[in-house]
Amino acid sequence: MENKKAATPTLERNRLENKNHNSTNSLEHQRAAIRDYLREHGTMSTLEARRELDVLHPAARVMELRRSGLEIDLIWVDDFSENGKIHRVGRYILAGGE
Repeated sequence: MENKKAATPTLERNRLENKNHNSTNSLEHQRAAIRDYLREHGTMSTLEARRELDVLHPAARVMELRRSGLEIDLIWVDDFSENGKIHRVGRYILAGGE
């Protein structure tokens, strides 16, 4: 019988080994990058967040920013990916002029 606890997946093992690593791609850094981008530009699409900020799951980071009190609205738009394909994505808009 195989010991499942000993077979830690690579991603989980890397996460555990790097939990104290001060990464420029940490969740805190990603939230700050989105917040700062929205304050400077007022709006940002999901694809812009991925392309320009290297945030692969912007919706989660925006949800966390909302929970911290930042007012961010969402509209749905069609946007072109880097491959030239149209995708329906979220466009986040900083509300309240923060």
